[in-house]
Amino acid sequence: MKVVVFTECPTKDYFRALLKLDNNIQFIDSRAFYLFFLKVYSELYFLRKIGSKLGKPLEVKKVLWKDVFWSFFGYIYLIFTSKKVITLFAPYSWIAVYLFVIRTLGTKVVYMTSWPHWNEKDYVFKPNKIKVFFWEKFLENIKCVTISKSAESSLKKFTPNIVQIPHAVDLSLFKVGRKDKKFKVLFVGRIIKEKGIQGILNVASSLKDIEFVFVGSGGYVDNVKNCNLKNVVYLGEVRDREKLAEIFASASVFVLNSYKIHGWEELYGIVLLEALASGTCVISTDCVGPKEIVKKEFGFLISQKNDKELKEKIEFLFKNKELAEKMGLKGRKFVENNYDINVLSQKWNDILK
Repeated sequence: MKVVVFTECPTKDYFRALLKLDNNIQFIDSRAFYLFFLKVYSELYFLRKIGSKLGKPLEVKKVLWKDVFWSFFGYIYLIFTSKKVITLFAPYSWIAVYLFVIRTLGTKVVYMTSWPHWNEKDYVFKPNKIKVFFWEKFLENIKCVTISKSAESSLKKFTPNIVQIPHAVDLSLFKVGRKDKKFKVLFVGRIIKEKGIQGILNVASSLKDIEFVFVGSGGYVDNVKNCNLKNVVYLGEVRDREKLAEIFASASVFVLNSYKIHGWEELYGIVLLEALASGTCVISTDCVGPKEIVKKEFGFLISQKNDKELKEKIEFLFKNKELAEKMGLKGRKFVENNYDINVLSQKWNDILK
């Protein structure tokens, strides 16, 4: 399959159904100067020393020179390639000018998004008349793949060629397993403030008989490590997918406590799907993405920034452990019927034919 993914967010979790078709799909990161800076910063000790003296050192992710090269050269390559190009970008960035140009020159482009708002507010990038013009021209009658129903609805004013393909779960990896004897509440994801981490810690401080487990990395990690709560466990960032699947399956409840900030909201929630696939019931705030996933048969939706409500739902499930397990099994069935990676990869196959 001749496909290139061109994006500012080359997180392969977002493309698992696509990668099921071809694991060798080429990814090109659009952030050329950012990658170049990270690569130089990571290799020059004196720059890292300066960074540490100025404040908190920059978190350096592994960047290869090959990736930096393709990030610069890719802008030219995509103009002439015969491959289909899948793009994933936040609305109203200047990238629309480039995307409009390569589409006009004949490059076969598919636009992918989970963004539910095209009302010219609440964006990472501030819209203006020029950017709005090029986004409208680029999206006009283009083939689009949306992650969510809300994103599909919002794009209809630009193009009728929309297919919803939600994030997929490998059901052979994430599956129902044995629950730990100790009742565990699990969080997996970026450990940052807007994920509502402090709210979970607040609840943990008043529910001492319940163990709260955190998996992930981010700027709020130190708050988790130094919370001085004996019932809080931090497992770090778990990259082994099989190990992560075991952690999901062993938990009694999964919690996603995100809240909306300017320019960001929980647009879907892959971790909710992975928890449900593992037979673990869920509690989530009512962000736009989780609202499409969480049903009362296997989870609870709560209001954002509401520690009291979060505590009540966790306590209820703690006192009704058998019900929590039954809800988890219903969640597994729901994911089997709607998010199977094998079914969704075929949808991608139909799009790319």
